Amino acid sequence: MSDTGGTDEVPAVFRCHVVAEDAEALRKFIEETRPDTGCRPVARATAAGLGLDLYFRRDQLDSARSARSAPRVNITAVENITENWQARKQEVGEGDRFAARGALPRGLGRKE
Repeated sequence: MSDTGGTDEVPAVFRCHVVAEDAEALRKFIEETRPDTGCRPVARATAAGLGLDLYFRRDQLDSARSARSAPRVNITAVENITENWQARKQEVGEGDRFAARGALPRGLGRKE
């Protein structure tokens, strides 16, 4: 899989846990790097400061690590969302892996 986002490939997206020493440092980092914060971002207090999960494409993550505000935060890549999504998609294939085709009651399955 390429991280460049070619025409046939989906660019790698990473879920990262970012911990800042305080709210202002976290806010400045987010304003500078412009990550995807998800639908309901919630910063949580940790022993090291405030932690938040943010989503970056590979190129954004590389830039975020070298941003001016980066020294005031700790960035940990938790998972490659794209790889996990593709693995689940391949595992499931055509239908639910837990139910045989046609096992769902009428109206709850895929329309044919």
